[in-house]
Amino acid sequence: MQSVEEQPVIEMSRTHPPLVPTVFDPEYRAALADVMGRFTPSEMLGAHRWMGTELDRAAGAAFSGYRLGRPPDPDRVVVTNGTQSAFNMLIGGLVGRGNVLAVESLTYPPVLVLAERFGFRPRGVAMDEEGMLPEALEELCLTDRPKAVYLLSTLQNPTTATMSLVRREAIVAIARHYNLQIIEDDIYSLLPQTRLPPLAALAPERGWYLLGVAKSVAAGMKIAYVVAPSAERAEALFWPGVRATFWMAAPISAAVITRMIENGAVLRMVDAVRSEMQARHRLLKPLLSDVDVVTADGALHLWIRLPDGMSAQSLANSISRCRVNVGTGQPYAIPGTAAPQAIRVGIGHARSREELAMAMRIIVGAYAGELRAGDC
Repeated sequence: MQSVEEQPVIEMSRTHPPLVPTVFDPEYRAALADVMGRFTPSEMLGAHRWMGTELDRAAGAAFSGYRLGRPPDPDRVVVTNGTQSAFNMLIGGLVGRGNVLAVESLTYPPVLVLAERFGFRPRGVAMDEEGMLPEALEELCLTDRPKAVYLLSTLQNPTTATMSLVRREAIVAIARHYNLQIIEDDIYSLLPQTRLPPLAALAPERGWYLLGVAKSVAAGMKIAYVVAPSAERAEALFWPGVRATFWMAAPISAAVITRMIENGAVLRMVDAVRSEMQARHRLLKPLLSDVDVVTADGALHLWIRLPDGMSAQSLANSISRCRVNVGTGQPYAIPGTAAPQAIRVGIGHARSREELAMAMRIIVGAYAGELRAGDC
């Protein structure tokens, strides 16, 4: 029998979608074979794809159109090497050194890293169960005059909050009144069954819309599309930096995802991931009956709020002794603010439902103070 130290780590600190090999593997192999049959390796790899080929950008427009209501002009689309790469160009170009970026009070950690790199100032906006509060955003606009706002309107990370249509319209109205650019990360939005329109669909003249496949298809598929307000603004923001950054998509990855969008494979993969996540949520619901947990349809993670006096880091450390990794709220907190005492538990990355249930029993036991040495 393996000792605890010899058991494989169950990674639950990441928001990866579950593996769906019965759908993903044949679809990916077919798309890859098709791409290799259509292009020679030298044709594909002989040059950068820069902002994407015409086929890539048309596919990106079709993919974004699933959420925007209709495909945007492909000339407005930029094909990038994932959302973090896109942020380097977007935030650096739209905000600028010394200026303010409005973000949710708990925000995506790479944005805080970029703040140090580019010299802009992230300012947290208070949230409720629907995400960013319009009145708090307006107050920040009056005091700090941000250049842009960055947010997730659907399944906010880490809280899983989703804005109602009324909330979306209120945020858009404030952005228009104070001339804010809207950087909208919609990476989690394809998995819920009910999907509200992105802010960029309500305010296309100021929306910089990001939609990638890493959270709805496969974590290693680093392709994300940026839809700019216009073709001219897309080129102005991205083209000057092509020789100074790493945002350009790998040619083979771009070609394969383009083919999978063209033939409908990407939607079949998303459907398979959605179905597996629904099964995982059903599995976990009875295990969490005594836990203060927030999650939502399609969410890849749980946000577990801790009782007064319980330390998130101490709880995470206790859980890790049983070879289960979870995250805390600390990386999402704006510098100078206190992180909430909560843990973030990814439920998609576990290798099976059985492994997920075993890990969750360990987490719930630690939460309840019932995890003892030798219980792992």
